[in-house]
Amino acid sequence: MAPPSAAELRDAIDEVALRGVIATYADIVNRRTWEEFDDLFLADAPIELDLRDRPQLSFTGPRELGEFIAGALEQYPFFEFVALNVRVMMRTGGDVDRAAIRTYMCELRQEHDANPSRAFGVYQDDLVRTESGWRFARRAYQSMGRGEYGLDLMPMPETEG
Repeated sequence: MAPPSAAELRDAIDEVALRGVIATYADIVNRRTWEEFDDLFLADAPIELDLRDRPQLSFTGPRELGEFIAGALEQYPFFEFVALNVRVMMRTGGDVDRAAIRTYMCELRQEHDANPSRAFGVYQDDLVRTESGWRFARRAYQSMGRGEYGLDLMPMPETEG
């Protein structure tokens, strides 16, 4: 077996870094430290949320997203964001400085009246390499199901790649 090429080594290192972006996002959400989103997103990154039970929501950049999530989480004294499965696709469009990530996720939460609930969904992201590391250039989310015990299931979203 031949040793890995320079391109294979670079892709392996980049994939570890890209998975770190997803882990950092989860950590920021769980700790509710929204100002740290500035280190993960381009300032003008478009963010689309399709919660499937209301019109699609659109935000630009980390500040708008952080404000939305902060308000949404006020009803949950307990909230845990969990990335369930992460697929990294390197060199989007043949560009070594672009990647795409698909993340299936779950939210575990409990309201102030102690009612538990769960939500499942999928993020489809475009990321770019910057001088300070990988950043979200575009983020799109679709809900897949939510509920307490029996889930209110939604049709499987279309995925890219």
